[in-house]
Amino acid sequence: MRRILSRISHYLDMGCRWAATGFFGGLLILVLFQVVTRYILRNPPAWTEELARYCMVWGGMLGATVAFKGGADPCLVQPPVRGNRLWICAAMFLRAAVTVSFLGPILYYSDTFLMRTWHRTTEALGIPAVLVTVAVPFAVAVILFHLLAQLLAGPQVAGKQQEQPLDTTA
Repeated sequence: MRRILSRISHYLDMGCRWAATGFFGGLLILVLFQVVTRYILRNPPAWTEELARYCMVWGGMLGATVAFKGGADPCLVQPPVRGNRLWICAAMFLRAAVTVSFLGPILYYSDTFLMRTWHRTTEALGIPAVLVTVAVPFAVAVILFHLLAQLLAGPQVAGKQQEQPLDTTA
């Protein structure tokens, strides 16, 4: 069961990574198109700004899931990856408790959040607004799934994932 959840979490992370990259790539193309049509052609279409905003929302939310899975999410104190196993497990469960206490209410109230946008359409594109707002509960559900997979995998796997910090040297 642990191996299956870990494998699903891995493939879900890869899918979110590719989708976030696609949304940010689409955002870049839309912004470039907007700049060209605004300053060169002097006739910008209204839908490019709106679609770029929606790409930013989806890309940001999916990017948050990738950051959480990779251990690159912002934190005040880095959790221990070496040393006493009890200390590592305690830090892992503290991270889980904080994550659930923050994201749990968001997921719990997401049905009313989505119902507020269910019958609305966007201004320029005319698409249902729920297609944009569903990014929030989707990302929260993915993060909670990653958390479950990390908890069931144990401290060695979670420690190995977080052991490789981001290289910030230029």
